[in-house]
Amino acid sequence: MRIRSSTPLALIIGAAICSPAQASSDDSCYPAWSLLRDSLDVCNNLAFLSPGNDSRVNLRLLLADRKALELKPNALTEDEIAEGYGPVPFSVSRLDPSTIEDEQGDNSSTAALGGLLEKLGLKRDSLDTAGEAFLQGEGSRCRSNSDDSAMAFIQQVVDTPQLSDAERQSLARARMQLLETCTWDAQKQAGVLPTDIQSADGKALLTYLQAASDFYSGRFAEAQTAFASLSDSAQPWLKETALYMIARTRLNDAQKDAFDEYGTLKDDLDRAPFAKVAEAFDQYLAAYPQGAYAVSAKGLMRRVHWLSRDIDKLAEDYNWQLTEAGDEQRNLSLDALIQETDNKLLMSMDEAAPSALMTATSDLMQMRPDTQLKLTRDALLAQKTLFASQPAMFEYLLAAFDFYLDKNPTEALKRLPKDIPAKLDYLAFSQQTLRALALEASNDLPAAQSLWLKLLPLATLPLQREQLELALAMNYERSGQLAKVFASDSPIHSAQVRLILLDKVADAPLLRQQIAQGISDNEKATAQFVLLYKDLLHGQYAAFADDLKALPEKPGEDKLGTSLGYVYGDGQSLQLFRWSGGKAESGYACPAIGETAALLQANGKDPKGLNCLGEFILRNGLDNMPLDQRPAVPQLASSEPGFKGDLFSRLDGYQTVIANAEAARDDKAYALFRAINCYGPSGYNSCGGKDVAQSVRKGWFKQLKTTYGATTWGKSLQYYW
Repeated sequence: MRIRSSTPLALIIGAAICSPAQASSDDSCYPAWSLLRDSLDVCNNLAFLSPGNDSRVNLRLLLADRKALELKPNALTEDEIAEGYGPVPFSVSRLDPSTIEDEQGDNSSTAALGGLLEKLGLKRDSLDTAGEAFLQGEGSRCRSNSDDSAMAFIQQVVDTPQLSDAERQSLARARMQLLETCTWDAQKQAGVLPTDIQSADGKALLTYLQAASDFYSGRFAEAQTAFASLSDSAQPWLKETALYMIARTRLNDAQKDAFDEYGTLKDDLDRAPFAKVAEAFDQYLAAYPQGAYAVSAKGLMRRVHWLSRDIDKLAEDYNWQLTEAGDEQRNLSLDALIQETDNKLLMSMDEAAPSALMTATSDLMQMRPDTQLKLTRDALLAQKTLFASQPAMFEYLLAAFDFYLDKNPTEALKRLPKDIPAKLDYLAFSQQTLRALALEASNDLPAAQSLWLKLLPLATLPLQREQLELALAMNYERSGQLAKVFASDSPIHSAQVRLILLDKVADAPLLRQQIAQGISDNEKATAQFVLLYKDLLHGQYAAFADDLKALPEKPGEDKLGTSLGYVYGDGQSLQLFRWSGGKAESGYACPAIGETAALLQANGKDPKGLNCLGEFILRNGLDNMPLDQRPAVPQLASSEPGFKGDLFSRLDGYQTVIANAEAARDDKAYALFRAINCYGPSGYNSCGGKDVAQSVRKGWFKQLKTTYGATTWGKSLQYYW
């Protein structure tokens, strides 16, 4: 079995800290509202087994079915809400309950160590330790040079009756000095280690100190020799610890040249030394199966299997740790183990492993169209024996292969169960989700809709119902039944889903309905905002006048969409439509927006009306509004919008005024001024509409500076772009 080794050292030399991968250069994630995704997007995961999910999400879903962990999504953060997230889809970080460690840490070992030193008549000069110089998850032998390890040694010093008081103090003082740093050259080491130890037990403990110092200093041959001399010690603690440290020393010696200058595991790494490392850990575990270091030893065996490229044993390690071991048997939390599994195993698997759990997770990754390791049907069929005890999982993988790779929903439907179980675990939920998606891909929207509705009352596990609401809403939209989303008995309660449909595809009658019967004040206000905005921007001025009558004289000041991550313009509220006009800084005066609409209702090319509608947009930051942007297929709200006709753009309006021979002097001059400024200072059009060539803008500039040079705008404008 081959294993690729391209994982950076920062991720692989310890239990890496899980940090959410981001989707853009501003370190933010944004939701893509769709269930159809086969390429990896860590910002958009779903509650069913999908190639598009992050592998850590799929692994958590499978572990939840095995009762190895409980899926507990984190509450949406303020940032996620601002980015537009609802419960589903979700960023990978929402399923990772791990948090930044308490900066104060656990001081129990420090306090206990202080108590031991007091018994010996010693006082600690500094609380700093060499191990504290490393981050959580950063791999280094020095991390174990800590209060815990110092306390274990000094406890033996205190408990060994054959030592004199002077020997106890000398040994304890030396151990505390060794705690300050990890690298001691031979001369400095000699100056730290005591020379007044006479008893046999004291000399054994001194040998241990020297071996530990050699180990931390990277003198592995000397350390191993010294630890080996203690492996038959009459002191139980020394005997066990020495046996464990022999294995650790061999491991550190074997891996010292394992990484290249970029921190990447070398492809040509000699695997032979790791056999002796594994042998040493096996010897320790055979002698002390429940020993003080048994948990650590098993954790380090994972590292041995990873470094030696023994993918089968590594998969078995993670399978046992994640599904069978108890908390007391793990050297890492489940969350850290999931991250480590992803970094060290799943990212590198190119063939099936003995673990069905790991293989299923890897198979889904290899169904992505952009992956380097592409799963073949033959390779998948060869896994049948591996999944002998999990035939449903195997059939699901085959169906997913049919659907995602072969683009054959008909074949996928043949493999997926038609009977819906009374309880939906995540595998059963995945089967039914894929079945409904295959029905939709086969253009059987009614059958898919029926299935979505049947699943809703059975969806009791976290994130299942939220996903079904999204799926059903998309089905209603695609089948021309958008009104069902907003019916009084609609099962779709997701505020984000409803808001997006109101924003993008609802027509005027539906918006008017939701102004009266929205499920929240936010929804009602949003419907009113969208209705007035689209009336106005789509040139339906008579409808705008009528709909404006329903707006209170003093509408609410709440910034619409803020609580749902959808901010209109520059934090707009319904007060936008009480815009009173007035004179801009540039000197052009406009009436209130209602009067501007009335001018355009009477004459759609009215120069004053067009310029002032442009002013309304400009002064309120409405260029490039989210309401004007249509999602890409197959996302939610990607169907035909409810408002037809062209969307007004400032540039189009200005050009209409410029071309109007009857336009008043000031109106035309201002239109020229604003049209030129649409391209300033970047040279790119910020006003919408069809771009015009620079030569055209040059002509506008010349016209403004000559024909209208005496106007305020002719005098003020110095450039064109």
